[in-house]
Parts: sequence; structure tokens; C-alpha cells
Amino acid sequence: MTQLFLSLGGNLGNTREIFEGAYPLIEKKIGKISVYSSIYQTQAWGPIPQADFLNQVLLVSTSLNPQACLTEMLAIEKEFGRERKERWGPRTIDLDLIQYGSILSYSDELLLPHPRAHERRFVIEPWHEID
Repeated sequence: MTQLFLSLGGNLGNTREIFEGAYPLIEKKIGKISVYSSIYQTQAWGPIPQADFLNQVLLVSTSLNPQACLTEMLAIEKEFGRERKERWGPRTIDLDLIQYGSILSYSDELLLPHPRAHERRFVIEPWHEID
């Protein structure tokens, strides 16, 4: 089993309910959630004016490889109505693989550890809380 850190974010709909609905899917499709950070409210950033986000980081144990995790994460996002219309736009849920054990990945589809996690307070604070 490998431990990974997964971040959740969202600002469309009832984000807390969406997160609660995503937890069982994460456990079914990716692996056991062992630690949940608190949920943080943060201002949206980027060029599109929008509502604040709620963000959280989870520690998950998985037997999947990183690419399979990414595939399942995208499927979970889709299940909750995630539409990728514009970069940094509003969304029902956003799942990001922040770190997957000690694996480094530089593929076009998956960069590990997440290349901008250290720049994002909404990732760093909840991650620090549980790690």
C-alpha cells in the first residue's frame, strides 16, 4: 500500500455535502482514507470573479498506481458534475493528487509531487495539519 495526499476543493453547490458524498467514492475507487484535514475556506484566485472555495486534504492508502488514481479522481469529479470549461473557473469539486509516496512523475498527464502545491495556501495549510 502507498500513502498519497489528495486535495479537494469546490465552490459550486453545497461543497460540504459534495465532499461528504465524495469520501465513500474515494474509498471505493482509490483507497482507505486514514486522515481528514479540517475544511478551509479560501478566496478564489485567478482571472475569473467567483465565490470562495472550500478546501481539504486527505491522507489515503492505495494499491493503485498514480495513473490509475488520476483516472479514478477524474471519474469522481465527473460524477459530481465537474465541467472543465475554463482554467481556474468555478467547480463543484476538484481533486488533485498532491503527493504519491516518494514517486516523482514528469509526464504530460501527471506531475508528482504537484508542482504548484507549495504556492497554494489552500493546499499547504490543510496538508501541514495532517502531515
